[in-house]
Amino acid sequence: MDGTIYQDCDAPLLAFEGVDDSGPGDWAGRPPRRRVPWGGAGKIAVISNPRSHRNTRQPLTVPDGVVLAEPGTRPELRRTLAKLAQDGVELLIIAGGDGTVRDVLTCGDEVFKGALPDIGVLPCGKTNALAIDLGIADDCGVAEMVDGWRANRITPRPPLLVNRPGDSRPVLGFLFGAGTFVDATQMAQTTHRFGAVNNLAVALSMVAGAISTIMGSDKSPWRAGKRIAIRYGQDAKPRHGAATHSVGHRFLFMASTMHKMPMDLCAFGPTRAGLKTLVVDAPPRRFLRNLIRLLRGRDDERMERDGVHRVDASSIDLEVEGGFVLDGEVFPEGAYVLSEGKPIAFVTP
Repeated sequence: MDGTIYQDCDAPLLAFEGVDDSGPGDWAGRPPRRRVPWGGAGKIAVISNPRSHRNTRQPLTVPDGVVLAEPGTRPELRRTLAKLAQDGVELLIIAGGDGTVRDVLTCGDEVFKGALPDIGVLPCGKTNALAIDLGIADDCGVAEMVDGWRANRITPRPPLLVNRPGDSRPVLGFLFGAGTFVDATQMAQTTHRFGAVNNLAVALSMVAGAISTIMGSDKSPWRAGKRIAIRYGQDAKPRHGAATHSVGHRFLFMASTMHKMPMDLCAFGPTRAGLKTLVVDAPPRRFLRNLIRLLRGRDDERMERDGVHRVDASSIDLEVEGGFVLDGEVFPEGAYVLSEGKPIAFVTP
């Protein structure tokens, strides 16, 4: 990937679960869906990923007067969003997994010039961390989301912005991971093939990763980590004396603006707003003890001495070896800038 990491909405939708999406976007064998002409009410619209896990198993029911679109490539997505912006859409519901949400918000932020409409998220993918954070039930439908919007049930949540240095168009996401997070994500993709999704996929990947880490030597790929240079912004809030500028091999680096993680994991410590990071030095020390303490949300100086660091900051400069994962998609290694974006108004049923 050269230039912007999103390439101005002109590539196939990466979120569509590793399938070639460069075709016309009209897939055989998908469930029938009732469509509403563009000339309808136009104020509420659904962008659905027909290849998302739940959408391939049951039809998406759309109430009368709600526009339904199923773009298959980023150019189609751009045209769809441009039409919705022209029509003055007020509620945009995204029916897909975390990757689909990332793609729609990233392209939408550009098309709507930073003024996105209210957003609803239907957890239809194999991973739905943002929906879990927002407290949206697995079986939530379009009608329930519309009811929540009409009742003005809104939860603001800032996205995590990821840029290459000098880029003006960021990718919008919510969960960033590097180091062994990349390996764990690839493991989760394997569990998906056997039908494990959401919390089950997370649990299986964690168990497999823990075993690989415990059984391996300090030179094993899991324990050796990746070289990651980190420079936090001037407003950084390190906990227990964590360094704000450092270069070294990291077992794990994570960043997120979410409040709640899948399985109620407490990787970032106490629940709080803003951009939060977790850094675990490589090789990990007293791994099993600190893993249990991490998952329980413990936060003390002993963990800091063992190389477990938590820092909050509104911006972070990174140099990442081995690539990174943003909401389920692997991106290439290199220099990046992470920052906290303007809050998005998410609807909750």
